[in-house]
This record gives sequence, C-alpha cells and structure tokens, in this order.
Amino acid sequence: MPSIMIARTGLALGGNHEDNGDVNAQSDTYAVGTQAPVTSTDASSGGVPMTDESGVMLPGSREEMRFLRKNSNWVNMIIAILACLAVVAVVLLMAPQPEVDSKRVVDYQLIAEQSQDSADFDLVVPEIPSGWTSNEASLDRVGDSDYTSWYVSFVDTERQWVSIDQAKATENWAENQVDDAIAAETVTVGGSDFQIYRTEDAKEYWVTGKGDTFVVITAIATPETIDSFAKQVAEQLK
Repeated sequence: MPSIMIARTGLALGGNHEDNGDVNAQSDTYAVGTQAPVTSTDASSGGVPMTDESGVMLPGSREEMRFLRKNSNWVNMIIAILACLAVVAVVLLMAPQPEVDSKRVVDYQLIAEQSQDSADFDLVVPEIPSGWTSNEASLDRVGDSDYTSWYVSFVDTERQWVSIDQAKATENWAENQVDDAIAAETVTVGGSDFQIYRTEDAKEYWVTGKGDTFVVITAIATPETIDSFAKQVAEQLK
C-alpha cells in the first residue's frame, strides 16, 4: 500500500514565507534567538546617525543642526546690534547741529539791576571769566511763600556750567536745592563756610549762608572754577 505523506503548513524547512507585514523579512542570521549588535554608528531616535566611531559630528545629524542653530543665534544678534548702531550713527550725522551763535545769552547784570528793588536782600552778581556767558537770570517768588529767589546761570565754551540760587529763606530751603546729593565735606572760602554735596554724575552743590540769606552754587566745572565763584559769593554776602 502506498504511504501517505501529509504536509504540515509552515513547518517545512525552506518553505516560502508568507507576506505578514515584513515580520519574516529579517535575514536568516538573526532569525532565531539572536539580536543585532549595537554599534556607535547606529541611528539616533530620529533614525539619523549622530556621530561616527571617531566622535565626529555627521552631516545632517540632529547634533549638527542643534550646533548650527545655537551659533547662528549669536551671529544674528551681533549683526542686528551692528545694524542698529549704524542707523543711530547715520541719524546723528544727519541731525542739524546747534550753532554757537544761537546759544541763549542774557545780560544778567542789567537784569540784576532791574530786579534789585523787588528783592529784600542784596543780589549776588559775580564777575564771570573770559569766554563765559549767562544764559538765564531771574527773580521769582519761591513757590507759595512770601519770599523770592534770585537765580543766575553761566556756561562756557568747554561745557562747564555754574548757577547761583539765592534767597532770604530758611536752611530747609537751601537743603531742598541739593536734591539727592550726598554731603561730602565742608570748606572755608573767602571767610565763609560752604557745605559741599556731590552726585554720581559729577555735579556739585556748595551751600552757604549769612543770617537768613542762603546761597546754593550748583556746578559741573573744574574745582578752580567753582572756587572762584565761591569766593565772589562769600565777598558779596559780607
């Protein structure tokens, strides 16, 4: 009697693989109980190799893209800053520059003469050095009080500035003129004591008084210049 052989589906060696979504598409080398070795050239989580075995960044990798973005941010920032500075420079060059002849100049001595009759104290009217001019002079009422203040301001061609504020008032009035300046030292000039206050922006306040008349010198100038104005204030307060 001839023997009957029954083929069992899927167990024959060398049989054709079924199309089951590439599950059987792996090579025979790793078909049973083995796993592909991992090397330094394996793909990153995104499937793109990061570096080779020497640690060199591979072109097109995420690491390279991250590196380029990081450095390009700094480059773009520097370019933007330089562009802004260039625009500012052009604007400043195109802006009209003030003419020296257009500087405000007032006859402070004439104004002092006209104002003296309205003041109840002798106005301090200093002589100014060559090259200096007065750009403001006035006698005004101090706030809502009953007393007045004499104010005169001077400038020179080297951007020095000195002003004198005088009033028949109280010591509190004088202290309010120095804003947030810090008391630095006391000096004696021309027989009068001056309390000096200074600010971080090189502004100085020299405060002195005689009786109920106080004077505040405000200046951004050389020590010699301030001293020369202080001497005249001291002499005229006597």
